[in-house]
Amino acid sequence: MARHLQVALLSLVVVFVHFLQVWSHGDTGDTGSPCMRNMGVKLQAFYVPGSITIDGLDVDWSSVKRNSFALNPALTDDPDTAYPSGSMEIKVAHDGRDIFFLLQIPGAYKFDVNEKNMAAISLMFPVGDDATYHNMGGCPEASTTCNATSCFGHEVDLLHFEINQAIPGRLYGENIADSLNGTGRDSFGKLNDGYAWNPHCRSYDGMTPTGVVTGGGQNNWRGSWTHSTTDTKYGLVAADSPYGALDGTGTYTFEFARPLRTNDALQQDVQFTIGSTHGMSAAFWYPVAGSAWMPYQHYSVSCDWLQLEIITNGPSLPSSSKLGSALSVFSLLFALASLAVAVTVGWRIRQSSRIAFNPISSSSL
Repeated sequence: MARHLQVALLSLVVVFVHFLQVWSHGDTGDTGSPCMRNMGVKLQAFYVPGSITIDGLDVDWSSVKRNSFALNPALTDDPDTAYPSGSMEIKVAHDGRDIFFLLQIPGAYKFDVNEKNMAAISLMFPVGDDATYHNMGGCPEASTTCNATSCFGHEVDLLHFEINQAIPGRLYGENIADSLNGTGRDSFGKLNDGYAWNPHCRSYDGMTPTGVVTGGGQNNWRGSWTHSTTDTKYGLVAADSPYGALDGTGTYTFEFARPLRTNDALQQDVQFTIGSTHGMSAAFWYPVAGSAWMPYQHYSVSCDWLQLEIITNGPSLPSSSKLGSALSVFSLLFALASLAVAVTVGWRIRQSSRIAFNPISSSSL
C-alpha cells in the first residue's frame, strides 16, 4: 500500500513539473528544450519624478536599481552560444505619468546603412489574457488565417528599434506624420510601436500583418540611443555619420519612455497601472563575428516573462516629500515676513503723508 502511494505521489510530481516547464521563445512549432531561466525575477519601477531626460545617456539614472541578465539565443536558450560580449543591464522607473526604460549592452561600435549589420533592440509585453512569451503571443493560426478575431487574447505589445537611420542622442518614435496615418510606424528613425499574435503575424499598430492600414494606431514611444564612442555633447547631425569610432569597444545605451496609459482601442498596447505587476521581456540583435543577423537570430534576457512591478512610491519619494515640506515651511515664513514688511511700509507712508492742522487766523483775512 505504501509503495503504491509513493508511486502515485511520484507520478503526480512528474506531471506537475511537466506542466510547469517553459520553453524558449521559439520562432517555429518546435518547442526546444524546457527552460526555467530567470523565471520569477521581478524588476521594480520606482517613482522618480522629474529627473530623467530621454537622450540616450545614463547620467540621470544613478539612483535607480540595476538588473543584469545574460543574453542567450531566444530560440534555444543555449548558454554555450550566449551573446559573447556580456550581459544586458535594465533599469525601469516612472514619474506617475510615463514609464522609463534604460537598457545597456556591451559591444563594439557598428554603424552601417544595412540595419542587420548593426545593433537592434526590442521590448515585449503581454496584452491579451492568453498571450505567452513562447511564440510571441502563442496564437496557433497561420499567417494566412491570423486576425484580430481568430487570435483574440494572444496580443503582445512590441517596441522595436533599428538604429541605422537614427542619430545618437536624437529623439525618435512618436511623430506627427505617422500619427496622422494612424499607425505605430516611425518613418524617420525606425523606433516602431507594434504588436504580434505569433512570430508570423506581427505588424505596426494600426496595420494588419498583411500591410493593410486600418488606422486607429499610434506610436506612443519616445527613445534615443548612444554608444560609448559617440559624443553627443554638442548635438550630432547626419553629416557626422558614422558618429563614433567604428569597432571601438564600449557600451550601447538605449533609453525609452511611454505613457503608462494610452488611448489604444485595438488591443495592441499594454496598459501599465501603478501598484500592479506586468510581464515583460527584452531582446537584442547584433552582428556577431561580423555576420549580418537574421530576424530570428536575437538574444533574450529570459525564456519566459519577467515580472515588472510599478511601485506606488519608492526611495526618491520620501526625500521629495521632505523637500516639499521644507519648501512649504520656507514659503510660509517668507509670506509672513513679506506681510510684516508691507504693513510696516504702509504705516510709515501713511504717517509721513499726514499734514498738521493749522487754524486760519482771523487777522489773515
